Amino acid sequence: MDRRERLYSVISGEKPDRILTGFWHHFSSSDKFGDVSVRAHIEYCKALDPDMLKIMNEHMFYIPESVNRPEDWTRISKLPFEKTSYPGYIEEFKAIKREVPNDLPLLATIHGVLVSAYHATGIPGRFAELDNMVSRHVRENPEAVGKGLRVVAETLIELVEELKKIGCDGIYYCALGDEEDRFTDELYNTYIKPYDRMVLDAIRSEGMISALHICKAKIVLPRYADVDTDIVNWAVHDCRYKLSDGRRILPGKTLLGGFDDRSGVLVDGSREEIEKKAISIIEEAGRENLIVGADCTLPDNVDLWRIKAAQDIVHSL
Repeated sequence: MDRRERLYSVISGEKPDRILTGFWHHFSSSDKFGDVSVRAHIEYCKALDPDMLKIMNEHMFYIPESVNRPEDWTRISKLPFEKTSYPGYIEEFKAIKREVPNDLPLLATIHGVLVSAYHATGIPGRFAELDNMVSRHVRENPEAVGKGLRVVAETLIELVEELKKIGCDGIYYCALGDEEDRFTDELYNTYIKPYDRMVLDAIRSEGMISALHICKAKIVLPRYADVDTDIVNWAVHDCRYKLSDGRRILPGKTLLGGFDDRSGVLVDGSREEIEKKAISIIEEAGRENLIVGADCTLPDNVDLWRIKAAQDIVHSL
């Protein structure tokens, strides 16, 4: 059984010959684009020999229009793909694919609709602020902002289609905005979730693996119980929903995670502590429909030997 077969076996609910892992980390600011990004991914792959590889995407959504008021979102127009920020990512993906083993499943990173809109209009790194401009505009005039979010979703769907053409196995889709204190259920379910669902449904219609990452702390996991996706990942250490809750809320889905990404044994633990944590994750979540990983993408200064240790330990259990 090769790596791609193992991954499809897991998401189909079958028992592979070993439990899989999915760990990835941010690269340094000097390794984010072009040839240096390609090289960083290849070196990571050689160092860890992973079960799957997520290709980092530092190409942020772009719109030429100026947005200052909620009504400005109604003026957003869809750009031809070659005018978006994504052709460079396509080239990086193709270059990485040429250099890694043929059986290695590759997951492309796509940032969700709301955070993509934020990337195009907000101050980098401050999405977590509950009153960032995009979130404030949604609360003030959701109908107007929704028109812009649809354009964002349509562009991301085109990115999905382009990635399918070059042999991408699946999409790691980072949905943001689900925090319990950002939007009411009604606002989120009416004006945010439908556009995330558009992209996730497009991934499924392309026959690609769909991995939903629900990002940030204090998320409301049940909001995504009815979304059609293969894999679900969220920060179990930063919300009230543990992996065992995921089994109840997301029946039949493959759960990805278990380790903390910002503290704990992957950051400063011993091999023995990593093993103890790995065992507890599997005991809680069970062996089927499980990929052991972290709450989110690991920081760029994580020690690779700890990721390698976690991977090797999980494979042995």
